[in-house]
Amino acid sequence: MALGEEQGMLESFVDESRKRVSGVLPLVQALVLQPDQADLLPQAISSGFHLFQSIKRAGAFLGLAHLTAPAEAMGYLLDRVRAGVLPLTPQRLGLLAESCTFLDQGLVLILREKTDQRLAASAAALSAAIFESAHAGEDHGNELAEIGAMLEDNELCLQECEHFERLLATVEQEFVLWDFIAVDHRRVGNLCRLLHSLRQNFASCHLDAFARLCMALESTLNRYIQGEFFQTEYPERVFLRGIDAMREALSGLALGKNLVVADFKHHLAAVQGLIRQPIGELLIEAGLVDARTVDEALTTQQSLQGKQPLRLGEVLVAMGEVTEEQVLDILQEQQGKRARAQEAEAAFAAARLNAPASLSFAQAAPQEVGMDGRKFARMIAVIKQITAVSLPEALQPLAAEAHALALACNREAFSWYVRHFQRLVQDLARRHQKKVNLSVHGEDVLLEEVDMSAFADLLAPLLRNSVVHGLESAEDRVRLGKHASGRLTLTALRQGKEIWVCVEDDGRGFDRAKLAALNVACGLIAAEKVEQCSLFELLQAFWANQDLVTGTGRGDRFACTGLGAVQAQLQRMQGRLEMWSSPGKGARVTLRVPQAS
Repeated sequence: MALGEEQGMLESFVDESRKRVSGVLPLVQALVLQPDQADLLPQAISSGFHLFQSIKRAGAFLGLAHLTAPAEAMGYLLDRVRAGVLPLTPQRLGLLAESCTFLDQGLVLILREKTDQRLAASAAALSAAIFESAHAGEDHGNELAEIGAMLEDNELCLQECEHFERLLATVEQEFVLWDFIAVDHRRVGNLCRLLHSLRQNFASCHLDAFARLCMALESTLNRYIQGEFFQTEYPERVFLRGIDAMREALSGLALGKNLVVADFKHHLAAVQGLIRQPIGELLIEAGLVDARTVDEALTTQQSLQGKQPLRLGEVLVAMGEVTEEQVLDILQEQQGKRARAQEAEAAFAAARLNAPASLSFAQAAPQEVGMDGRKFARMIAVIKQITAVSLPEALQPLAAEAHALALACNREAFSWYVRHFQRLVQDLARRHQKKVNLSVHGEDVLLEEVDMSAFADLLAPLLRNSVVHGLESAEDRVRLGKHASGRLTLTALRQGKEIWVCVEDDGRGFDRAKLAALNVACGLIAAEKVEQCSLFELLQAFWANQDLVTGTGRGDRFACTGLGAVQAQLQRMQGRLEMWSSPGKGARVTLRVPQAS
């Protein structure tokens, strides 16, 4: 990126961000002075959340890590407030005001110094305080008890299902970030408490399958906290499938379907088979012995070291506490659980293999979001125009409601795409034995400016290319001195009259020298001209002559990108594609499309 262009982007970012801060800070300050102004609270939470999300994504794109750290932390806290998981207490309100002030002053400093290095210490302290507040004193039980109290005659209405679906979405997001939260047992404990409360409320509504699945998830996580180990490298995939099944069942109620968790037995068996239970624990659960007896048997077992070793079950039989038949029955039950878990994994794998591969990403969307995105965007634009003109007083409430409903539908459809981008990446990572963390930045830009029904078919191949060909395996990354989990980001931002959407990874990158040599060897570009070509031009030559380069070692990244189809579709949208890559450090593909009027 040219120096002048980078400077212009920074100035534009600072100017737009300060305008956003000036719109939020007065609201927050008014609430700090008078917390009882309940009418200001929803606006402050919503506008604050979008402010911090915007700062986080655009700032990350510009490399302003210290500025974006508190923004990311406060965005996370406000998202939990919006979801009803946390109340906006006076202490959290004070942190919100402090974060807005930090941004306002930090943006001025960045514009002057062209760097955010001087913000490092204050950013770290503020981020830590926000994250601590976001996880302090959480009590999901009260909120869920209120939800349960609203249920009459043990029948769920759509409103209650939305509450449950939103809380399950919070659980799902934690499992998507499992690599990060797995090392924080306090955060895993909070997740256990949320699952426990969900289980109780599902049980009170006689939703037994939901309750049993939540209980299995909670039990497995508790055992993990206590030091037990998973029998698979990617337990989060099993967690996510179970949560996804419950969410799909709840969302199906709106379409008149029954509240049935699809493949419930498979999901339950898969969760139960994640951790191998010790024989002592199994005997206690079966009511055959108590914990004190198991402790005595363990002490006896340790005292026999050096002699003929005995298993714990054999020690308990020798003590006369259980019979050999009882131990064998328990062991067979344990083996049965593991076999059922393996069968479940095989069933899910077969389902993935049998899934139709010819559908585009947009065509694969469920019926409730399988709409014409352009017509939907046009409908929202028309409603905006209607609400902007002077209407008779009797029509104003109807116009305002139509506007709110259209935006809500748009947000719901958009959230589906974001979730399925996450799942697409996780599924590809599982198939190719990799660890990948996808983060999405600039949701407000995507939501307001982009027709996702058309854009999803552009982004899905880019994400797929990064996971399959760009990011290395966990073992290779560790050997290269990288984090075992690959970093994949999807970022959107406004630049002048254009929308830029970038897919970037920290993988192996494109090997320009090798690509240039192959172009010359295949006679696609003359040797004296190849050095003058950009990476994108070299790739274009490759895409246009695929038959000529067959058999030239096209198993690497640049030969399998599928970017040629993306480029062709982008041209039809009057957009263009740009690329950046550094061997061993990663690659970025930027889609530049005209901003919608």
